Amino acid sequence: MTHAPQDHRYLESEADDFFRRNFAGADPSVLRPLKATIAAELAEAGVTPRRMLEFGCNYGDLLHHFAATTGAECYGVEPSAEAVAFGRRSYGERVELLRGTIADHPLRDDPELRGRFDLVVVDDVFCWVSRETLFQSVANIDAALEEGGVLFIREFLPLRNQRNRNHHIADEAVYCYKPSAPHARIFTASGIYEVVWQKVWMDRGDAWVTRDGRDPFESRWCDSILRKSYGDYYALGSGGG
Repeated sequence: MTHAPQDHRYLESEADDFFRRNFAGADPSVLRPLKATIAAELAEAGVTPRRMLEFGCNYGDLLHHFAATTGAECYGVEPSAEAVAFGRRSYGERVELLRGTIADHPLRDDPELRGRFDLVVVDDVFCWVSRETLFQSVANIDAALEEGGVLFIREFLPLRNQRNRNHHIADEAVYCYKPSAPHARIFTASGIYEVVWQKVWMDRGDAWVTRDGRDPFESRWCDSILRKSYGDYYALGSGGG
């Protein structure tokens, strides 16, 4: 894998620390509120997955929701070994959970799973991806998604490019990267993806705690649903080249 100190730090310790800080005592039978909004938005957009993959899925409650309600075949990739173990104990064979990052995970080496999924979810994960492996991560997402499939991305949408230190890690520079042109724009710039549903919203502290004095645009988020097609988004020209 490309040299990626931030990805390695999450695999080695921070993903487990995040799970312990936030979800070690979670009730796996209850869908977390922010995950419930994703399920609702996908339903509003008319998305009912048959085969679903979520990157950074934590213990897999969103995956379990779709496996239980729609019968979808569900896979998750998560850097926290503790979250993966918790999800496997909670959901058994209903959800297939694997440890890894978007850039480096077991599914990418399985030819039967390339282009297999009709839904890929990336929820508040892109900002934590090492910039060294950003394009590798984008390529792996695209490789997993089938023609006509949809990609859900939840991410920050600030007014300017910025990066914030992870204040839980004192001995190393680990950042949350927030580009003003969202990561979803990387996909649409290819001409292979088009936004079919989108919502911009502000985190007012009802779901997460908003720190006093923070620029309100630091709390602006964007939920995007993109559809993939290799040819539908190009107009047919009359020339030969």
